[in-house]
Amino acid sequence: MRWDIFCQIVDNYGDAGVCWRLARSLSKRDDIRIRLFCDDLKVLDKIAHGDAVKTGATMGIEVLPWSSMDDVGDVVIEAFACKIPETYIDAMRQVADTGSAKPLWINLEYLTAESWADEMHLMPSPQNNDLNKYFYFPGFTEKTGGLTLGDWDEVTAQAAPASLAPFWDEGLDGRSGMRRISIFNYSHAPLEKWLRSLASTAKSNGELIDIYVCANQSISNELIESLEDSPLRFIQLPFIPQEDYDWLLSRCDFNLVRGEDSFVRAQWAGKPFIWDIYPQSDRAHEIKLDAFLDLYFEGASSSLIKQGKTTMKWAEPHEWWGLMEEWTVHSAKWSDKLRALGQLEVKILDFVKSQEISR
Repeated sequence: MRWDIFCQIVDNYGDAGVCWRLARSLSKRDDIRIRLFCDDLKVLDKIAHGDAVKTGATMGIEVLPWSSMDDVGDVVIEAFACKIPETYIDAMRQVADTGSAKPLWINLEYLTAESWADEMHLMPSPQNNDLNKYFYFPGFTEKTGGLTLGDWDEVTAQAAPASLAPFWDEGLDGRSGMRRISIFNYSHAPLEKWLRSLASTAKSNGELIDIYVCANQSISNELIESLEDSPLRFIQLPFIPQEDYDWLLSRCDFNLVRGEDSFVRAQWAGKPFIWDIYPQSDRAHEIKLDAFLDLYFEGASSSLIKQGKTTMKWAEPHEWWGLMEEWTVHSAKWSDKLRALGQLEVKILDFVKSQEISR
């Protein structure tokens, strides 16, 4: 079967990251061929070793510009309600008019922990052109579509990748017993205030912390210089491939992440983290964050629940640093729970198979 995945870049790297990761995961199956259509290949290149077309070809993924289309796939994934080209939709309708099996059209939705996603997952949405579309919701419960795991286990079991090895060797030099933190946030995050508090907390506890700054995050040189004599050491990283970033998250003790793709990877890492959720003008992101926190901290101690929720909203490190060990244990259990629910790439394949059998 051929799967066509459509990805429009709205902002930053999240949309491309989710679609590229799904394509990579599905491409490992011998009975599937993947085409990935993207309206901004330069963004995709960033996370795909500098050349998405070339890298995709090595994995059996055909990466194509948005308007490139000659025929339609058996499965069509419309990521995040993007607008598939009308010419492609017309081609899908023409296939249906011939009496052949209609392409299975799936709208891969944004990730949410809100309870309504349980009811909406896999709901059909009949179109006015005799086609049918299904809503597919990734999620954190048995009723939703799971999270993409991909090659996480394989990647994180290896030694430091080439893009990180020089920086990682440096991080081990003379700083045994230190902690490591990765940072990948939006520019609005109150990062400098948070880091000053972290430096003070580390000094009080006699700890050393290496800060891995990903993709040119907005940390001023002035701040770094002012903390030069603090327990913090800043290590600026180049933009690294997606799987190398996974490796980094798995090795850090605490991760600051953003958007959707890095948010999911932080959970597979099984370590404490702060999710810098993408802000929305109507403040809907606050509802989304609270819904996730209720699930994530379920079963934790009352102190971790209370403090963990404020930490996710940028409470200063001195307020919660003493709970790090307990939070690490809880995070590992959460990761195990997500594995037990089933991975997105497996569950979406099961859904496709069920639709093939029924028609």
